Amino acid sequence: MTETTTDIALVRDLEERLFNAWPALQTVHVDGWLLRMAGGHTKRSNAASQLHPSALPTDELARIVKSVYRRAGIEPMVRVTPLSSDGTDAGLEAAGWTFYDPTVVMTASLKDRVKLQGAGTAGVVMAEEPSDAWIEGAAAAYELADWQRDMLAAIVSNIRVEAAFATVYVEREPLGYGIAVAERGYVGLYDLAVSPAARGSGVGARMVTSLLHWGRSKGAGTAYLQVREANVKAQALYARLGFSEIYRYWCRRPPAA
Repeated sequence: MTETTTDIALVRDLEERLFNAWPALQTVHVDGWLLRMAGGHTKRSNAASQLHPSALPTDELARIVKSVYRRAGIEPMVRVTPLSSDGTDAGLEAAGWTFYDPTVVMTASLKDRVKLQGAGTAGVVMAEEPSDAWIEGAAAAYELADWQRDMLAAIVSNIRVEAAFATVYVEREPLGYGIAVAERGYVGLYDLAVSPAARGSGVGARMVTSLLHWGRSKGAGTAYLQVREANVKAQALYARLGFSEIYRYWCRRPPAA
């Protein structure tokens, strides 16, 4: 974890909303741990995450995770967050589970009016449900394989809290896609994608600020998002838009058999 003091209550609030906003298609509950599964598309919905205090020993957790995920045909994975029991990460590391995909969770205050930024020529269309065109466009922007496109469709079609699916157009051409999910005073931003040719043009900033504006209109006082630690360009954009780091998490995967 980071060396700064972590607000555990805030982390739990954000983790709960993350699980609701990006649903798994199946969840197995094991002594405070949620073993979430969604066909292997995205680690958020295909990893074991601790939400509540647990007395489960790390070696037993590892055994259960490997058994459950392999039965589902999914790579076993554990998300290590500030909610994870002391010794979980060290125990998995000692057992040979490898460090994978560190991610930064950031928040921004929405107490002030959101100012639209980015490409002034871009128009953003919001929909309450994901259309086939939205799913196809987002999958293409993310360069997803066919099976990932199908899992993306299944995941976003199962969001049960209020959501907006954004498409950004420039001269009638769709160039950006994203999701905002509003729940209990927060708005989360998910699956933000800009077509490769439009990156760096301000399309991303226009999309993000438009989604923040929508969230504020739904009563959100705080926005949150997740970004890979390696994606420094996106982190810089979010920092310019008022986001700051709250916590980090990463995954552990078992060694190859």
